[in-house]
Amino acid sequence: MKDWSQETVREIEFKLNLETFINYLKLIGFLGRIEHEERQVSAFFDTEDRKLAGLGWALRVRVESSRGTVTVKDFGKEVGAVVIRQEIEAEIPRADAVEILSLRADIMSFDILPIECITQKAGAVSVAKLVQFENVRQKKLFKIGDDNYILEIDKTEFNDGSVDYELELELTDPDRIEVVEDGLKKLFSSLEIPYQPQSESKFARALRRAKIY
Repeated sequence: MKDWSQETVREIEFKLNLETFINYLKLIGFLGRIEHEERQVSAFFDTEDRKLAGLGWALRVRVESSRGTVTVKDFGKEVGAVVIRQEIEAEIPRADAVEILSLRADIMSFDILPIECITQKAGAVSVAKLVQFENVRQKKLFKIGDDNYILEIDKTEFNDGSVDYELELELTDPDRIEVVEDGLKKLFSSLEIPYQPQSESKFARALRRAKIY
């Protein structure tokens, strides 16, 4: 049996709830010119009896402006101020990702690492789309201490029409967590934005809003 620990990437990420459109505008206005803006459409898939969730995994397909991605990730755990997840991701042509989200192609038929992982863990299962939502992500370089980090400011619209705003920052070095958190707290304090970690993933919020439990 394949050891998937060799294929997984550890994601260490701050997720902060901006809560209101006003706080979102404060942060965007302060940061100034944005390096990059990306519109993302994400959908999550599982079996009818939620077998993947029972195994502790989520299967996501995402469409961006120039590519598609398929990602398998665990539900993660909170360690202090950050969320740590294990994930396996593969890039696919954007057109294929659009076909999958439109339900004109079966994600389980793709010969890529995330699907191999799901098949090994759950067997030859059939999956259906649970939820789908759209996100506009703006990226901005921001200096904390001696290092530059990419701030990702998200505006996420769910199918019920509700909108969430949050900031994400991904780390590669867990030893920098304390320094980065201190920098983020100072930034939020200067803008009079409450420092509030986001306790739920976008997937979990989408399920709750769709009343899928």
